[in-house]
Amino acid sequence: MRISLCLSLLAAPQAVAQQAPAPQGRDVVRAADDAFGRRVGVEDVGLYSEAEVRGFDLQSAGNYRIEDHYFVRATGLPLTLIDGTAIRVGANGLRTDFAAPSGVVQYDLPDASPGTQGRIEVGWLGGAGPVFDARFATATPDGRLGIVGNVRLNFLQDYTDGTGGDLFAAGIVPRWSPLPGVKLTAIYGRTWYERGGDTVFATADNMPPPEVVRGPERSQPWMEQRTETTQAGLIADVEAGSGWRFGASGFLSRVDDQRTYFNLVRFPADGGPAEATSQAFGDERFQSISGEVIAAKSFTTGALNHRVIAMARLRDSRARTGPGTALPTVLHPDADAPVAIPRPDFEIDPRRKRDKVDQWAGGLGYRLSIGSAAELRADIQRAEYTKTVRALDGTERRVTTRPWLYSGSVTGGITSQLTAFASYARGLEEAGVAPGNAVNRGEVLPAAISRQAELGAKYVVPGGPSLIAGLFDISKPLPGLTADGIYGYVGEVRHRGVELSLAGPITDRLSAVLGATYLDAEISGELVDSGAIGAHPIGRPDKIALANLTWRVPGIEGLTLDGGVTFRGERYANRANSAVLPSYATFQAGLRHRFEIDGTPLTVRARVTNLFDKFVWNASNAGLFTTNNKRVLTLTLTGEI
Repeated sequence: MRISLCLSLLAAPQAVAQQAPAPQGRDVVRAADDAFGRRVGVEDVGLYSEAEVRGFDLQSAGNYRIEDHYFVRATGLPLTLIDGTAIRVGANGLRTDFAAPSGVVQYDLPDASPGTQGRIEVGWLGGAGPVFDARFATATPDGRLGIVGNVRLNFLQDYTDGTGGDLFAAGIVPRWSPLPGVKLTAIYGRTWYERGGDTVFATADNMPPPEVVRGPERSQPWMEQRTETTQAGLIADVEAGSGWRFGASGFLSRVDDQRTYFNLVRFPADGGPAEATSQAFGDERFQSISGEVIAAKSFTTGALNHRVIAMARLRDSRARTGPGTALPTVLHPDADAPVAIPRPDFEIDPRRKRDKVDQWAGGLGYRLSIGSAAELRADIQRAEYTKTVRALDGTERRVTTRPWLYSGSVTGGITSQLTAFASYARGLEEAGVAPGNAVNRGEVLPAAISRQAELGAKYVVPGGPSLIAGLFDISKPLPGLTADGIYGYVGEVRHRGVELSLAGPITDRLSAVLGATYLDAEISGELVDSGAIGAHPIGRPDKIALANLTWRVPGIEGLTLDGGVTFRGERYANRANSAVLPSYATFQAGLRHRFEIDGTPLTVRARVTNLFDKFVWNASNAGLFTTNNKRVLTLTLTGEI
């Protein structure tokens, strides 16, 4: 019985896979059940993020879920719609049906308890300026009908590249249970924000730039970007009895860029003035519609527990983008004292490129629990992926890929606390388009097939933390230009690594999230063989480690101290692997004090990130550089009614 419980924690069926939403303001360290990634509100902890897991970009794989329902995003869900996110990889990744390589990001939606509650947060949010956040929740006494609403205002936001702006967001999440076993959930959210033009850095010799002062806005004062986002969706979950469960969902995710600017500050090799080249864009849209229908049947034969799942998914993603209008080059003799110029006369190029992806998949899954000794999981999907690109001149190209995708895992209970697992998955990822300098300019590549193998174990200390250790091996095709100038798949990128995670209560008052990963990222193929690029990808640290602690202070009711350190190892700074960015560590510290005044619960939160103001360059695959955030202070007061 104890082994069976251990197995259910490691690889639970969908009915218990959803994590209870973390209340707003809850300590993210105490909320995390592993060290791979957890976010509650604006605070996060973990080795990975919503954008990157195990060194790969999750956006191209579409590995996102809203309460276990398939979701393709044009942008992430705003804070007004969620309580947090969890990165599911390794042992905890087995909770997801029809999982894909590189892991899954799970979004948690808020829920209303019977009665009426409210929460108002005001203060200074480090990196985001003054903040006002108000959330209300109300539900009927029987809990069958509830609604959560949230508005958020961030004035004078301070972004990492020195730009600033204002943000307003609103969201609403109603839930209704019209019949026993039937639960309907809807989401609707909008955000509006303005900010200065995006700024990145580069060098003429592709070496890391000299250190710059963080804070000055290097885009022009008249470069005001305006963007609106929309998130909407409906989820239906039905427990029909006799082991039957049905689910359906549909989501819209959209970004409307009314006006954007891109600035590149390039440092010359001779030490002369930095050159700022800019482009203006207008009226661009990125939109994804995704939907899913699931039917599952659970039944028992003797000592065997079975679960059969049928799934159908669809996706319609569209992008409308412009070529950009080049603006006059500006010379900055001192990059830390940027030169301002009057707004020139220019017109936005009216031409638009259109990129469309139609994708559907149908699949079957099977789960078998053999008493309390093991669980077997197997999924198979047939997918059809069609990408259509209409170029600026109106020519249209299309490619269709129809792969078989599959995954499988086995989990075994060695003792009542120790379980081991092994898994394999084959997934589909976004295809690229040949750039303008390719012989086959505009040609659409077929979808890439990624593969992942894992082996690991999980040990749960009774009443204490959980330890997860694992090995992973992920590979996928590498696009690029051949020696003949043809754009296509020219090799393979392979990430192999080791992960360690320890998360949970250490004592009654002390909780910890400790983690480490070692990544061996390699590129192979003709580009490496010819010496055109190095054998390692850009910006992927070989080592990441973190330690985060939360301690409830004895003798002072409601006072919690927290702190942490994150270490990142060396990363290659360019495609030739001729320069390396040094390893670094950043520290954070904070406190949270919860108390009451006249029966009203209040929480003061103070937190300093990048405590010692460490400067870091981050390198992207395109050879562009961005800085990390400087030391910032968060100080907020939250009241509950």
